Amino acid sequence: MRDSEPWMPATRSQDVERIVLLPRAGVAPSEKPPVRIFLGTEAAQYRAERIFLWSIERVRDPSRIYEIHRMIDLPGFRRLGWNTGFTNYRFAIPALAGAHGRAIYNDVDQIYLRDPGELFDMSLDGHGYLAVSPTDTSVMLMDCARMARFWPLEDAQRRRKYGLIREALAHPNCYGRLPGGWNARDEEYEAGESCLLHYTTLHKQPWRPFPERFYYQPNPQGDLWLELEREANAAGFHLFGADRPGARFETQTRALGRRLVRRRPEIEQAASELGQRSEAESVLEVRATRVPPIDDAVPPRDIVSLKDLLGPAESKPTHDGVVFTEGLDGIPAEDLPWVIERLFSRARKFVLLAASCEPPPVGRRVGRSPVGTVRRPQWWTWMLESASARHPDVHWQLLHTVGEPIESGRLQMKSGGRWLVEEPPKVWVLTDHKPGHTTQCIGLADELGWPYEIIDLSFRFLAEAPLQLFGPNLLGLTRASAGRVKPPWPDLVIATGRRSAPVAGWIRQRSAGRTHTVVMGRMGSNLRDDFDLAVAPAFSGLYPDPRRIDTVLPISRVRESALESARARWKSRLERGREPRIAFLVGGGSPEHRLTKEVARELGHRVADMARRAGGSVFVTTSRRTKPAAADALEEALGDVTEHFHRWAADQPPDENPYMGYLALADVLVATGDSASMLSEACATGKPLYVLPLPRSSSGIRGLGRRLGRGIARVIARRAMARPTNRRGIERPQRGLEWLCARILAEGWIHPSAEIESLHKSLFENDLARPFDGGCELRPHRPVGEAETVASRVREVLGTPEPKDEV
Repeated sequence: MRDSEPWMPATRSQDVERIVLLPRAGVAPSEKPPVRIFLGTEAAQYRAERIFLWSIERVRDPSRIYEIHRMIDLPGFRRLGWNTGFTNYRFAIPALAGAHGRAIYNDVDQIYLRDPGELFDMSLDGHGYLAVSPTDTSVMLMDCARMARFWPLEDAQRRRKYGLIREALAHPNCYGRLPGGWNARDEEYEAGESCLLHYTTLHKQPWRPFPERFYYQPNPQGDLWLELEREANAAGFHLFGADRPGARFETQTRALGRRLVRRRPEIEQAASELGQRSEAESVLEVRATRVPPIDDAVPPRDIVSLKDLLGPAESKPTHDGVVFTEGLDGIPAEDLPWVIERLFSRARKFVLLAASCEPPPVGRRVGRSPVGTVRRPQWWTWMLESASARHPDVHWQLLHTVGEPIESGRLQMKSGGRWLVEEPPKVWVLTDHKPGHTTQCIGLADELGWPYEIIDLSFRFLAEAPLQLFGPNLLGLTRASAGRVKPPWPDLVIATGRRSAPVAGWIRQRSAGRTHTVVMGRMGSNLRDDFDLAVAPAFSGLYPDPRRIDTVLPISRVRESALESARARWKSRLERGREPRIAFLVGGGSPEHRLTKEVARELGHRVADMARRAGGSVFVTTSRRTKPAAADALEEALGDVTEHFHRWAADQPPDENPYMGYLALADVLVATGDSASMLSEACATGKPLYVLPLPRSSSGIRGLGRRLGRGIARVIARRAMARPTNRRGIERPQRGLEWLCARILAEGWIHPSAEIESLHKSLFENDLARPFDGGCELRPHRPVGEAETVASRVREVLGTPEPKDEV
């Protein structure tokens, strides 16, 4: 909890830890009895538990006492067949409550939207328990004295859940109906009406506690939970604190103090480098174990014990840097968040931590009690990012091992918070000779505004295989290209496409996590891939991933500065055409589309008719996929409306291609709809854009194979996102075929068919383009600003400041 709030220290009785919220300072205490809540929880649900308590803090009666009893890891229970780590704890409440008074039971995956005191004071009307249905006991108000007769502790520990419920229902008037607003499950939520929201669909819980068990999907009410978490982060809210540590804190830290740990040179070197980069003049070292002293540390270190952190919080930072690298992973998981918050509060410039992380389980655990994310690398990252949100001026680094002792295992690094030095990050842009990929990489790099180095990759035949399924690697590179990928490693790598993505991941691994990676496009941003941030257009239909930004269009290199430069370069050659000047951007044949000379002739006639009706002229540019015969037919069909016709040629210098000049000087744009990158560049201008689609290429064996592949992908995608219900009529946890199909998509075994028609529909719905109808309306649309959004997110990942607006 926040240091200013009145909470009693945690106490433990009958294996249940109790947290007490006292009346707020300055408020006259209420005469109403304490609100007694028993919470079923488990270690992996720490984030959910924290927000459950925060939701109570937001809506509670400030004059009343609230007791939250944490039922976690209770001994003596037979857990076979449990769907959670606390399934039967609810039936032990009568015994834990001493068989007297009333109590509320809550699952941990819930948030209160109204004061739970209203539920606690509700009339039981002679019933033993109230719930929204006889068998849905995830929220209950119970008479502990009466229910003790039906749910003795021994039965709660040994019997199955529904057998215990049937035992109670066999007695008249034992069950009473609770108003549905006190247990609104997922999509039952109604703003302003629901009193409690229950995130009951396990594979849609926004905090994603069991990644080894589920392939998570978005929750329609997920933003509500995430906003509560942001509020809790900003308030510095924790379950425990220095003045009220968890019940295991004293015992485990006392044991830590007896451990003798040798210092690891690599960690000491990292501390020294951080001190130098930040120009630190003072460093505080926190010790939980016995470690040999360092007499020649630069800068010198002030040494404090972990016990010293238990005093009153400092009103302002005391040292430039704080180092805690020995014994941090021995602190109880429930106490780590407040300990880390204390470390950040003492630092002006940086925090360096080291810990041993637990490895993920081997394979996915289907239908078994989940393990969860506690003490995994992503859990440590969450804690550090939460603290960083309150201390944005502090840089943090976590040195960690996975499944190995920190003293001897393979070190990896995660970092975040404020960028430490004045110099901008060192950036590599990986290019693969595909213009659509290159424009995305260069577009993002230009938007970031940092100097960058282009690493031009060449590939051998192996690159056409799905190498991303083998993890980060250089298997697809020629020997010469592989030789160019070497230290010193950059701070940021930008890559697009399935051939470059494994290379970016390989660099990230070789740098031990020091290099951040941004991967764009449909390929290379799957669950198993190694990256920090991904960017993909929504029409790709990729399986949800919280690391991915979904955009309407691919990022492009077209920015106002580039258009101004092209306008100056091509103005004298292109501005003489009759207005409106119509730029016709032509793609070409592909596995999905065909541009034969017959198709090109038809397109030419349609655009020529458009120009004649408008009294304008046409500027045409072909692409590398436009066959010469198609270009000839197109030029012939356009006839006298053509003002300028540019044929793409491989040996033509880039500055002789008028493509950017067309975008800058045209009044209207017409684009064949086969290239998402070309449509993105056209949309970035803000000019009127008409989409003229190419026909599908569907003939022959290849066409049949593509249709079959698309059909299979659609079936898998539909099953992955299916919503079968359980016997209570609510969506059941992901399993069986839904789980398998979700895995196939999430891990990239099969990619959904990216239907370009879906992109066209999105452009039309967002008023970014219009279907070609022969008209020539000159109404512009809003320029697409998605590159700015992505660049802002990249800066956030690296901790660099946003650029200042020029005056």
